[in-house]
Amino acid sequence: MASPSCDAPRGRPLRRIVVLGSPGSGKTAFCHQLAGTTGLPLYHLDDLYWSPGWSRPGAEEWDHRVRALCALPRWIADGNYADSAEPRARAADLVVLLDRHPLLCAVALVRRSLRLRRSPRGPGPAGAPPPGGSGRRRPVTARGPEYVPRRLRDSGDPPVLSLTALLRKALLFRRRDLVVIHDVLRRTGAPVRRCRTRRQAAALLAELGLPDPCPPSAPAQDRAAGHLDGGPAGGSQPGGPQPGGPLPHEPGGRSTRTAVTPCTCPASATATSLWRST
Repeated sequence: MASPSCDAPRGRPLRRIVVLGSPGSGKTAFCHQLAGTTGLPLYHLDDLYWSPGWSRPGAEEWDHRVRALCALPRWIADGNYADSAEPRARAADLVVLLDRHPLLCAVALVRRSLRLRRSPRGPGPAGAPPPGGSGRRRPVTARGPEYVPRRLRDSGDPPVLSLTALLRKALLFRRRDLVVIHDVLRRTGAPVRRCRTRRQAAALLAELGLPDPCPPSAPAQDRAAGHLDGGPAGGSQPGGPQPGGPLPHEPGGRSTRTAVTPCTCPASATATSLWRST
């Protein structure tokens, strides 16, 4: 299946980058290094989606969180969630599609699951245990700390809900999710860079790591770092919810605030070695 666009506009600063791909394709490692080389704040959709106990948000709440993220002026958005790909693609300056072979993705998922199961538990940020005083610690492997969605990490939930479901999703990615993603990219006309191998991904990282000739102002940087209480960051999409504003009211009449904060997990410190061109 051909990509909707084979090249991204060159020579212009990229402020919003969406990274899509199958589970096991290396999206998170790619995003950690991309954030390190570009200075853009990284947002994991898994951090926005999953709550303690692997509970999911309602459709309206999830839509609000995605639109709050899209309204920020600078970001890297890591994650598939094909149902929310369209607003992210419309807001993005570039979509990176990691399209590794399904069997390679499946092998990567099995290896990561084995690493997580065998790993001891390391300390939380700055050596402190997670909030709540539970004493639970994040998985640490020979490669260093592994990324686990923020709320699951802090609550001590198992880092993998179902390896079988992940493998099924990876093996069927091109036949299911990728079809939906391609339709979205065609409708939005988003510029796309497609990487089928790690060598191609490493070359793209080197290309995108060039300095931004027009760095944002300090207020924009603060808002992009997750400080949403001061009001909308970069303007909200027409008709969409305001970033930092309350979520839609839940059945009990209670409303909550959007938790849209950038990644600070220590896994980012070890991502560089995962995307070498060799």
